[in-house]
Amino acid sequence: MRKLLDWEKEFNTQVNRIRWVIEQIIANFKTWRITHTDYRPPIETFPETISTVIALHFYKLACE
Repeated sequence: MRKLLDWEKEFNTQVNRIRWVIEQIIANFKTWRITHTDYRPPIETFPETISTVIALHFYKLACE
């Protein structure tokens, strides 16, 4: 097995950072209480709900 070149190491680091963020989002979503209850909002509100979740995530990233 050969050693990775510097650009390959950097590429892997960038991919792993993105993967980590996505895994954290999925883990957080799974722990939200609303996903464990019988309450489900109307399907018509889904686009607004998902847009809000995405906006809150990017706001969190901007504040870090």
